[in-house]
Amino acid sequence: MSVTKLDEKLYKVRWREGGRARSVIVHGSAKLAKKIQDKKLTLRAENRHLDVKKQINYRMDDLIDKYWTQYGVKKRSADREKSIVEGIRAALGRMFVREVDGMAVQEWYDNLTDVRELAVNTAERHFHVMHHMMRKASTIWATVTGIDRNPADQVEVEHVDDTRKRYLSEEEFPRLMVALDERMYRKGTKDINKTNLRLRLLVLIAVGTGMRRGEIFRLEWRDILYNEGLIVVRAKLKKGTIRHVPLSPELAEEIRRYPAVLGEDRILPPEPGATSGRQRADKSLRELLERAEIRDFRFHDLRHTFASWYMMSGGDIYELSKLLGHSNIKMTERYADLARAHIVKTGSVSREIWGKLKPQSEGREIAETGQQKLEQTA
Repeated sequence: MSVTKLDEKLYKVRWREGGRARSVIVHGSAKLAKKIQDKKLTLRAENRHLDVKKQINYRMDDLIDKYWTQYGVKKRSADREKSIVEGIRAALGRMFVREVDGMAVQEWYDNLTDVRELAVNTAERHFHVMHHMMRKASTIWATVTGIDRNPADQVEVEHVDDTRKRYLSEEEFPRLMVALDERMYRKGTKDINKTNLRLRLLVLIAVGTGMRRGEIFRLEWRDILYNEGLIVVRAKLKKGTIRHVPLSPELAEEIRRYPAVLGEDRILPPEPGATSGRQRADKSLRELLERAEIRDFRFHDLRHTFASWYMMSGGDIYELSKLLGHSNIKMTERYADLARAHIVKTGSVSREIWGKLKPQSEGREIAETGQQKLEQTA
């Protein structure tokens, strides 16, 4: 272990771990370099249990295959977690399991947040998969992997603030609608911009029903039950259940206009060659929010907007839990403090909510255009 001065305020810290030479460049003072040296020594000491069984050369590649076959593929979220597991394989697959110590896991996690710049909640989801896999490796598979302690326990991860309740104010939503309407037609023409039309529909469904983004992306036209006033949520994101959410007459009127313009079986079909409709929506939503001058807002906050307005309009917390598809009422109770006793509950809370979402004049022009195309195809 050594600290070498390379230049003014530039040091190189060297040490050996797991039978391999390691080093890190430190920009700063000699005191900072010494502090990092001490931290590396401490981590190495904590990870010595990983070197006990060096004769066991079980690679991460094999562990990943074993984990996926016995656990990963059986999860309800298997489709989403497959890419996470393959990401771990790409980063650490050739290493022996006994070499994947706390520092290796920390470097892998730091790469997610600092290099790939994943969102905090996304990086945390990746870490949970890693932690679960290494827990199995250090317990029921310890004799074949050569480790008896989970190295991921030593890693500090940033957690999402689950108490966040950011929602659109009654002043912000009209600005959002105006921004949507302004981009409804292709520049300099009367042709409808289908990308922005889908974004408008995505926003209206999210804020008018509280559905999750993944649920909306999987909606098909057949899921819109106009006669019953319901939307069928078939996306099995939470415990594999299918539920129904109310379809207000106003939202139904908005949705009814689109099939003639958009076509397709899916309401929000992916573009040819696209691997993620979500990424496309994120970029479009960011541009929309900038145009509407709305800050500190993300797509999931549209769901918070529905829930918050629901409670402020006199909604029932237990009914809200069912509408949102929450498996535990505690997840819904965060909205309880938004209820206002002086607001008299009307026959339809959904219609009260829609009163806040009055479409702008541009929306009527879209309606007329959509209706004309619908009549032409009839």
